[in-house]
Amino acid sequence: MTTTESAPAYTGLFWAKADRQDHRRIHLLEHHLADVGACFEALLAQPIIRRRLARTAGLDHLDDATAARLAVFAALHDIGKVNVGFQARIWRKADVPAGQRTPHRTGHTEDLVPVLTGQDDVTAAWFFEALGWVDEVLTWDDKGGVTACALFVAALSHHGEPLNLHDSRSANSGVWREFGKLDPRRCVARIGKLVRQWFPAAFDSGGPPLPCAPAFQHMFLGLCNWADWIGSDEDWFPYCDRPDDSYIATARERAKRAVKSTGLNLSDQRNDFADVPGFGELFDIPGAPTPNAIQETAQRTPLEQPLVIIESETGSGKTEAALWRFAKMYERGLVDGLYFALPTRAAAVQLHRRVTSFISNLLSGDYQPEPVLAVPGYVRAGDFAGRHLPDYKVLWDDHPNDATRNRRWAAESAKRFLAAQIAVGTVDQAMLGALQVKNAHMRAACLARNLLVVDEVHASDTYMSVVLEQLLDAHIGAGGYALLMSATLGSAARLRWLFPLRRESELPHLPLDDAINTAYPAVTTRGDAGEAVVPAGENDQRKHVQITAQPEMHEFASVAQRALTAARAGAKVLVVRNTVDYAIETQEAIEALAGPADAGRLFTVRGKRTLHHGRFAAGDRRLLDDEVERQLGKGQPGKERPPGGHIVVGTQTLEQSLDIDADLLITDLCPVDVLLQRIGRLHRHKRNDRPAGYRTPACIVLTPPDNDLSPLLKSGQNANGLGPHGGVYGSLTILEATRRLIAEYSEWRIPEMNRELVERATHPAAMCDIAREMGDEWIVHANKVKAEGFANSTEGQHAIIKRDRTFLDENIAFPGKEVQIRTRLGDDRIDVTLDPPQPSPFDSSQTIDTLALRMDWLPPGKEPESVAPAPADGGFEFTIGKHRCRYDRRGLRRL
Repeated sequence: MTTTESAPAYTGLFWAKADRQDHRRIHLLEHHLADVGACFEALLAQPIIRRRLARTAGLDHLDDATAARLAVFAALHDIGKVNVGFQARIWRKADVPAGQRTPHRTGHTEDLVPVLTGQDDVTAAWFFEALGWVDEVLTWDDKGGVTACALFVAALSHHGEPLNLHDSRSANSGVWREFGKLDPRRCVARIGKLVRQWFPAAFDSGGPPLPCAPAFQHMFLGLCNWADWIGSDEDWFPYCDRPDDSYIATARERAKRAVKSTGLNLSDQRNDFADVPGFGELFDIPGAPTPNAIQETAQRTPLEQPLVIIESETGSGKTEAALWRFAKMYERGLVDGLYFALPTRAAAVQLHRRVTSFISNLLSGDYQPEPVLAVPGYVRAGDFAGRHLPDYKVLWDDHPNDATRNRRWAAESAKRFLAAQIAVGTVDQAMLGALQVKNAHMRAACLARNLLVVDEVHASDTYMSVVLEQLLDAHIGAGGYALLMSATLGSAARLRWLFPLRRESELPHLPLDDAINTAYPAVTTRGDAGEAVVPAGENDQRKHVQITAQPEMHEFASVAQRALTAARAGAKVLVVRNTVDYAIETQEAIEALAGPADAGRLFTVRGKRTLHHGRFAAGDRRLLDDEVERQLGKGQPGKERPPGGHIVVGTQTLEQSLDIDADLLITDLCPVDVLLQRIGRLHRHKRNDRPAGYRTPACIVLTPPDNDLSPLLKSGQNANGLGPHGGVYGSLTILEATRRLIAEYSEWRIPEMNRELVERATHPAAMCDIAREMGDEWIVHANKVKAEGFANSTEGQHAIIKRDRTFLDENIAFPGKEVQIRTRLGDDRIDVTLDPPQPSPFDSSQTIDTLALRMDWLPPGKEPESVAPAPADGGFEFTIGKHRCRYDRRGLRRL
């Protein structure tokens, strides 16, 4: 590594990268362009990545001439840095030639717009002549150069969002003139000459015209953005400030090494792979198990199907079905990896452990990947955790060697999560690849090579459904594969997932009776004339649940007494409330009624009574998850389930991913598909030790007073998340349909009745009938829900990337509403540092450094980076905006 003796203004050298501490230490622009061009070339050398790019153009393969031309555009991504305004960004007064003023400091993308559009016609004339643009590059397509220009603009958009060519800023031609020894025109001519040497196949005559499909341009931007991320890493591309006409050979060697060390080049891994282990070995199941009905049906479904939906009752092994299918797809070379998307952070953290174990059984040896936990705020790869240091570095707790650390590249930044070969994370991380936010194109390009699995798709609202539909449409359009899972989908929702972004009039329609009679459990794919549903048969998970409604939603003492009575009889009791506030009040009521003999029946972590919800610090949440599974889990050698009664109170966090098995379920009223999900935690496993009186699964559903939901039409007071003002489950029509099903059927036969239950509480015809029967206010409410759904759908359409538009379109630019888009998506929590860190209320030897706060808890304006907590009884308190917050054994809450 060398360092210039003089500032670049004197040497005539153009820089692209500079050291943050020592600006005289630079990486030459021409070398950085070679680095990124070589990285792009190395990415396209990966078979599946190349196939995905080709598919966006409607091609089966991408020819070498086109690949080389794309590499030219990728290499030119930073050509805008050939302006003295950008070069001056690292200068000090002493660096400026005598008698001259420091140029106005500028950027390198937006400031190129006047040149691209001809507003600065003088610069444009020599700029494109120096590149050899008109005589050569514009002949690469059959659209008069329009496609080439669009791809060039896409490359210039490598910072993560489309370049706005219709920016009204004035031309600043002064930054393109000579300054000292810096001569932009001469530098552009040199770069034009170099790219011909680097990628000669691009300039050979002949070859097919560049693909003109807009989706191809969007995928190209994603790959270019990805290549720039890799090519900008100094660990792989050390700075070099001396011109070297042969540097491309060094860049190519480094690019190949970077792509391989980050786990993108899988050639060695695939050569080392023998075949998929047996089902029992793959999932650490003792004996000689055989897959159940849904797992076998998912496996038999042709692997080439781009979109598969698995519907089966909770606890039937859908996760194993998805992972087994992935293993077979990897074996066939259809996908490189896996992104498993969960609805919540907690569910992702829990499943990450299982996937890590699965991968260790599937891919062993030197090339075994470490699954990344794709949850912001976490730095985790496999069994190892890291923490962020200054200058974007990460300290890993196992102090890995360079090779291991390089393989964890994707885990070290949320923007890179989807570049991991194997990742488990939240669904919003995947959906950010479809929204108008920075680096969205890179996320989508990274995801394209992997199988996308989305769990609990029924949980999406209208806005999120539109976003996920766009993601699926782009993913499958690029030749990718997706698998969706649900305990039960209504027919209307199922058809929307199968045919994303279609108008309602274009979708197939199932009458209510036909929808009810559709097979379940089942695996569904796209058919020639609609959906193709393959019955799976029963999974040996049959149970008959005794279900009753009790109008005790607000009666915390009554709920507490029910739970204690059952626990005293030896039952494991799960109490699921819709909101954190109601869960805390329920927990406090149980503690108030509990006597000394009940001490071992209440849920505790490290000796502290507590409950389970989403407002705990990450480290404490892991303690909670472990203890819930120990108390209510299946039980296994070394992790035996303790005898006797026990009560666990929580929120929706208890219904997803945790493998827990209760004897009695007490739950708030919720939509029927969510209720079935919660019931999946009731008698989940076959056991012989259930207490008398609880050997038949029983579910108590807490409803509003008098079982009447009508007051919730007008007020959100004490709504517990229900109704238009409750904020959790807004459609009272669906809730009323669910309440009626509980009243009509005292026994729910699962899975036999699942399809009927869901259709009668979600099918549009059934909803219309209930609204008409309930009267005018309910009709108005139902229409408002529809209108809100339409508005949410429209909002989602405005927020998604317009992949049908080229990069020359005036409407291609992002609107600059990233914070609003992320918040609306549900990515609405920010990590706030505790200064000083505080001890965990459960384990004083562990400290809490950060807490995730909801955006609506924060004061308007700039987001705080830290808060100053003060110790309080059993925890700590801090002020944020006008609110006092407390964190203790009950989690985080506002006082």
